[in-house]
Amino acid sequence: MPTLRTPLCDLLDIEVPILQAGMGLIAYADLAAAAANAGGLGCLGGIDMSVAEVDSNIRRFRELSDRPLALDLGFPQNAPSARADVVLPDPLPQPIRQLRAELEEMGIPVEDNVPDQAISRDDNLEKLDLALDQGVEVIVCGLGTPVEVVEKCHRRGATVMSIVGTSRAARKVIDNGTDVVIIQGTEGGGHSGEVGTLVLLAEVLDFATVPVVAAGGIATGAQVAGALVAGADGAWIGTRFIATAEAGCQQVYKEAVVDAGPNSTLRTPRFDGLHVRQLRNRFTDVWDGHEDEMQPYPVQRMITIPIRDAAAKNSVASHMNLAAGQAVGLINDLPSAGDIVRRLTEEAVAALWNSTKRIQFSD
Repeated sequence: MPTLRTPLCDLLDIEVPILQAGMGLIAYADLAAAAANAGGLGCLGGIDMSVAEVDSNIRRFRELSDRPLALDLGFPQNAPSARADVVLPDPLPQPIRQLRAELEEMGIPVEDNVPDQAISRDDNLEKLDLALDQGVEVIVCGLGTPVEVVEKCHRRGATVMSIVGTSRAARKVIDNGTDVVIIQGTEGGGHSGEVGTLVLLAEVLDFATVPVVAAGGIATGAQVAGALVAGADGAWIGTRFIATAEAGCQQVYKEAVVDAGPNSTLRTPRFDGLHVRQLRNRFTDVWDGHEDEMQPYPVQRMITIPIRDAAAKNSVASHMNLAAGQAVGLINDLPSAGDIVRRLTEEAVAALWNSTKRIQFSD
């Protein structure tokens, strides 16, 4: 395979600067190991895992790979200490009642009190301690990077990477001691801000004192090459890895990503009260005209999880939360994650090489 290295590769002890995003309910050990064994960085989506699941996935990864491992965790400032601290509205918003009724009409029961590990700050701190005890090399902070988390990771020899959606947030995580900043543009799936990837990258590179990784809307090697030329040290890629053999989500989710077009996504707080980019479906459409009933984080997350859980367990794509970025329009197959890392690397090298032949320079 062609060589594609940046200083980030030395920092993370990886072969190519392709970082598989730690997507919740998607990035389990098999996906992370496949990406890592192909030379990239494999990452577990730990936010949505229980403490026991984090433990078992770290152990599974170590059985499959001897490469470095990353774990994505969340530490939002306004997260409750525990689920019991969240007070839900009564009655529930009309769209929630409507979605529940539609699933029940399909013969699908909707259960209340579905466990949600992402909602508890205490759970995520316990996951962090477990990961550090097991020697996880990289901790990714997806929603906030507390100073105490960074200091604990550094004391235990772990590298910290922080995902941000604004230049202001980038300044804060750098001040808090993060080792790498991942800037995610509005094109990205999951939680995203309002600024495009290339603009946000340029803003942060203007003051960053640590390596900067580009994320958001990247699904081809040529885009990886473009990000590197623009100054990024690597690419953090999520949506492209959803449509892979090893992704831990439902087959209907993978097929929805492959079938989607460039205009199939929207950025909305309908999932958890924070702005998330996801595929349009019945789950999103039912809120049209009821935007005033949407709740702030984490209440919105808590009232939607029974619907999302029932739909996911029964592979009802219309009622699932299908987080995905605008890169869905560039995805048309379901290869292995290892093939994706190799393909992106080969395409990036080819794009960089071809650019030297296509673009003429003069004094």
